[in-house]
Amino acid sequence: MNCLKNLVSGLRGRCSSAVRPPLRPPTTRCYSASTRQSHEVLQSGRGRLFRRNPVVVCRPPPSHALVFPRHYSSRRTPSDIQILFRVLVAGGAIVYGVVVTIRDGTFEIVPYTNRSHLIIYTPEQERELGESYFANLKKELGKKILPPSHPDSVRVRGLAKEILRAAHRGLADASNAAANQRNKSRQPQTKHLDGINWEVLVVKDNAVNAFCTPGGKIVVYTGLLDRFKTDAEIATVLGHEVGHVIARHSIEKLTKNMWITILNLVLLLLVFDAPKGHTNDELMKLLLSLPFSRKMETEADHIGIMLLADAGFDPRIAPTFYEKLGEISGNSLEKEEYKSTHPSSKTRSRLLSKANVMDKAVAVYAKANCKKETEGFFIFSSEKVSFS
Repeated sequence: MNCLKNLVSGLRGRCSSAVRPPLRPPTTRCYSASTRQSHEVLQSGRGRLFRRNPVVVCRPPPSHALVFPRHYSSRRTPSDIQILFRVLVAGGAIVYGVVVTIRDGTFEIVPYTNRSHLIIYTPEQERELGESYFANLKKELGKKILPPSHPDSVRVRGLAKEILRAAHRGLADASNAAANQRNKSRQPQTKHLDGINWEVLVVKDNAVNAFCTPGGKIVVYTGLLDRFKTDAEIATVLGHEVGHVIARHSIEKLTKNMWITILNLVLLLLVFDAPKGHTNDELMKLLLSLPFSRKMETEADHIGIMLLADAGFDPRIAPTFYEKLGEISGNSLEKEEYKSTHPSSKTRSRLLSKANVMDKAVAVYAKANCKKETEGFFIFSSEKVSFS
């Protein structure tokens, strides 16, 4: 009987081996603790051979059966020569910036706000830069520029003259007040305004915008005139643009951009990899360039509202104007201004409505209405102000 059982089991083994199942990945093998102990008992010759409830111990498969993923990095460790080259380039850029700053840089005080800023360009260089850019701009605009006899051009030029007369009075008062102070180094700088050739262009375009260039060049689009009908609103825009020129914001921006470029290069060479250069540029833009731009726009708003009040326009119109401008341009949300060159309209309105700003502007407005001076200019004069 046992022989028949052995024969049947042998035949089954051969038949099952004829069709083999597919190979499976190695799994964890389980060994009985009783089996291990039985071997130990056989070797020692003592103890019981089996237990009723053996404890199962799981052992991992052999190490050669485990498959681990392999990761290959695209980064290569730079050689000593490459590291030395990066350090030399970064150091050279820093030395260049320091030399230019020491040789050409001056700290100037901004009129109306008394903020100190670094400038590395002379007034002559600023004027040449503005004249060159403005000449190319007029060629590009061509027939879009309205003639001087056009009613819009006449209106805007007349309002600009009122703002410039107000700037004369404000700067003259500031210079006299600073002359009586003991600290002469805190006197506002106005030399860059001497002999400046002011020009205002009105361009036929639907854009609700206006801008200025170095050297007193102001451009106003007819889209702005179509949306804002009152002279006080247009004077608010012109006061803002003249404020940029008074504070030398265009040249200050060039100075800051030089150092931002140097810092960007140093980080790119010594900290970030070349493929991350775009990320580095975005980081510099969000942390440095855009905050600087918003700060200068806020300062131009402050100067502009003082010029508006000194020109005889009610300064309380300015906050309302910027709220309306934000609704038109879509720049009214404060939480999104971090990615914009300008503060949100709500932020601009809120800053101008503060008591320390608005109360001063209202006092200037009351003084201007009581006494309007018509004598010659200290910095600006009818001969020095030309419009085209």
